[in-house]
Amino acid sequence: MNKLARLFPSLQRAAASSGSAAQPQAAWNVAKAFGYATHSKEELDDYLEQTTGPEREELEAKAAGIENPWHEAWLDAPFGTEENPVVVPSEYGERIVGVNDPDDDSLVWWGVIEDGQPPKQIIEGGEFFVLKRLPSSGGHH
Repeated sequence: MNKLARLFPSLQRAAASSGSAAQPQAAWNVAKAFGYATHSKEELDDYLEQTTGPEREELEAKAAGIENPWHEAWLDAPFGTEENPVVVPSEYGERIVGVNDPDDDSLVWWGVIEDGQPPKQIIEGGEFFVLKRLPSSGGHH
């Protein structure tokens, strides 16, 4: 069995529906997206075989066509106001949020936002955040 197919079950499903040539091509597309396409396919096989944990989950999600597996699009959201806060998704009832100090961007102020809480401002003059509860995916995030 192809090493890439063992690593990415979603590629096995794709190959079953569209022929075995889909496996290496889909994995190679993922590799290019992550900047590994400059390496040989043999080096890539070795790297993917050793990948574990969140990095492997992210690679598998990308191979399955999921562009944002950790629900982090909120990191690029517009500045959050009280009327239009930054919506932070979480599978848990609370989440820690860090914001840069407006006077010294080397300092980070941390705060906790909770499910059901009105928009919360972590630091005076900073953004407002609100938590959006997501259904559990069964993972560690």
